[in-house]
Amino acid sequence: MSVVLRVGLIVVSVLTLIFITRKVRNAQVRLEDSIFWFCVAGLLLILSIFPQIFFVISDFAGIISPANLVFLVFIFILLILGFNLSVHLSQTDTKLKELTQQLAIEKFERYCNDREMKNEDSSDQTDFLDNDKA
Repeated sequence: MSVVLRVGLIVVSVLTLIFITRKVRNAQVRLEDSIFWFCVAGLLLILSIFPQIFFVISDFAGIISPANLVFLVFIFILLILGFNLSVHLSQTDTKLKELTQQLAIEKFERYCNDREMKNEDSSDQTDFLDNDKA
């Protein structure tokens, strides 16, 4: 790996760490979601400083080219990210459905209470008018 490529990877890794840190500080990303990205940026930093790790792991795993190992690792990371996003989406969808149902129930109860109040008011007015006639 050339020196220019290694320096470029180190710079990109550090910039990614800084970017994620700023987003967390500005409350634009939840801390739970940013942990994944901190791990990915840290892994990129370690691998850009020590690229021999890919050669050792690819030899140990029986993978012919370290480039194939890089693709395999990042495909695996993206699969994990996709699964986590799917779980988060399912949880959010369930919460939204529950909140919608709760809101509908509360609106219905308020509507029923308003009708009862109107019926009581109209019967009170009728009683008042009846008492004036007597």
